[in-house]
Amino acid sequence: MISRTRTRHALVAVALLFAFGAVASIASAQMLSDSTVVPIEGVTVTSSRAPETVLRAAAAVTVVGKPQLERTRQISLADGLNGIPGVFTQSRAGAQDVRITIRGYGARGSGERSNAGNMRGIRILTDGVPLTEPDGRTSLEFVDLGGTDRIEVVRSNGSALYGNAAGGVINLRSSHDFEHPFLDLSQRAGAYGFLRSQAVAGYVLGDARGTTSVFSSKFDGWRKHSQSATTSIQNRLSAPLDAHTRLGVLLDYASNFMRFPGALTQAQLDTDPEQANPLFVSRDERRFNRVGRAAVTLEQAVEGEHRFSIATWVEPKVLQRSERGRFRDFNRFHVGGNATYQVESPLAEGWRGVWSAGADEQYQDGSIQFYNLAAGGVRSDTLFANKREGANSAGGFVQAEVHNEQWAFRVSGRYDNLWYISEDRVKPALKASKHFTQVTPKGSIARTFEHHTAYVAVGGTVEAPAFNEIDPPPPFDATTSLNPFLDPMRSTSYEVGVKGSLVDESGRIGRVGYEAAYYLIHVVNDIVPFAGGGYFFTAGKSRRQGAELGLDWAPASKLNIKAAATLTKNRYLKYTNNLGTFDDNEISGLPAAFVDASIRYHVAEGLSIAGTLRNVGRYYADDANLARVKASTILGAEAEYGRATPFGRMSVFVAGENLSDEDYVSSVFINGVRGEFYEPGLPASVSAGVTISLR
Repeated sequence: MISRTRTRHALVAVALLFAFGAVASIASAQMLSDSTVVPIEGVTVTSSRAPETVLRAAAAVTVVGKPQLERTRQISLADGLNGIPGVFTQSRAGAQDVRITIRGYGARGSGERSNAGNMRGIRILTDGVPLTEPDGRTSLEFVDLGGTDRIEVVRSNGSALYGNAAGGVINLRSSHDFEHPFLDLSQRAGAYGFLRSQAVAGYVLGDARGTTSVFSSKFDGWRKHSQSATTSIQNRLSAPLDAHTRLGVLLDYASNFMRFPGALTQAQLDTDPEQANPLFVSRDERRFNRVGRAAVTLEQAVEGEHRFSIATWVEPKVLQRSERGRFRDFNRFHVGGNATYQVESPLAEGWRGVWSAGADEQYQDGSIQFYNLAAGGVRSDTLFANKREGANSAGGFVQAEVHNEQWAFRVSGRYDNLWYISEDRVKPALKASKHFTQVTPKGSIARTFEHHTAYVAVGGTVEAPAFNEIDPPPPFDATTSLNPFLDPMRSTSYEVGVKGSLVDESGRIGRVGYEAAYYLIHVVNDIVPFAGGGYFFTAGKSRRQGAELGLDWAPASKLNIKAAATLTKNRYLKYTNNLGTFDDNEISGLPAAFVDASIRYHVAEGLSIAGTLRNVGRYYADDANLARVKASTILGAEAEYGRATPFGRMSVFVAGENLSDEDYVSSVFINGVRGEFYEPGLPASVSAGVTISLR
């Protein structure tokens, strides 16, 4: 049954929005800078491992700016990625834990086997330093949207440059482009016990610039057994050593606690979506991560022709979780480094060549101890297992590009060697190791016409199963500790795209930024969870294809319309296992269509109001295509007000989400057990925030 309280929440949200607009509209203020379309030819990104503008990149690239990040709860990475074509984001319980896929990569990342709180298949970086571990998993403790200046999202596969698990690349970047010290103080609060407090300080040390970001976030959760809390401290320092060399230092710490409510059956979903899975409650399924990170980067550019960069990092980790009937203690360290070199030289008249090479090395090792659970999910004193888990990823790439003002031709290739070792200290006979190797090529052609670019790209992708996905199912667990049947997923992507911007001087259509792409991806050995994510196997062949359209339109000086639409068709072509034959079935977890749209109107200087819409088409939660997730449309609204003050700038926002209080599924456990597939989405809720910048 639907609680009437939720409907009242929706009405309160609408009332707050209109009340806020009425009060703020009578004040004078300074117009926020997000009201115009930014020409993409003026934005440079580094996620392609070489600086290039968004316009000229022969790939689908989107940049999310700070104004968009500031008017969100900033509770999860999904708040920064909503509204990007080809990127499907789902907030699993309304807090930090998210499910993100890019063109189908990462779709399996929900279930019981440590997938909660982790991502797969997509490479995540902060200021160029990878969060993604050697085996392709990414935990998101170090995502700090309040301290992020912008997010670069590369939707085209990046394996030819980054290697394993790079079906897409997301780089969160901070900024050191300021002249004077500053202090930003922000407070956010909302329904279901949400509270987030943050301070970001910028400091000046001679020619060096640094920032320190501290935040604390908590969320009681709208479902039972879904509380979460995070505390984070992040430091960045950028210091010029000479006219050509810059040193970067990164020091981070994060503590994150989460309880998991689990998936529900259809009957449970229809009866009481606020409930938690009873088994998850009885085991008090949760995780408690404490992680640190230190990194040093060095960049050098000489006369604009030679560029060299190097990075090294270390991450100690203490991880604890109650999961699948065991209490698990992890102690790990993750170390790594990378280096790239690039030289640019003139060729024939008007043509230049850019030659790049790079290498990456990542190693993670540590112990894991499994204990039996006592009543209430408490760790008992009975040690069930004592293991070592180690993973090493090494690879290198070369790339050549020839370009002039109109044309760019690029070819690249990479070799990767991924190695796993598992040692069972209780049963030494189960010790095992596994190697995966891959050569990945990619080529592209781009043609630029003033403010527009058309491109074609063909490339490979490789994704090895993550370490916790290669545990052998019974009866093979009696003879080995690594699944002998799993192979890396390999795919070939074909992509055609156009992007650019239009400015109508007559004013009839205003300013328009656009991007459109079509992709076709052939996949061999798609990695598929079964038994609710307890184990994994590989599907023979599958195919993904889709069309993406993004639009950023300012038809008038006070009006801005944004839309992102994705149409997909995802099929298993050849897929048989002991559970059945699934040829021509739809790939589970991927909707046939999803659309995000917003319309923002600047009522007065500094004041804007907006309405948002998200539509997600139907999809299936199982390979047999029997567990269907119905389509949903989520409506939202927000108001934002900013003004200059004698001490700097103040901005305030209030937002309502799911104003129609629609029942919908926010995520699924793919191939769940006992009919438990569905994770219900956040009902009608309100959030608000204020940021005071002392500059």
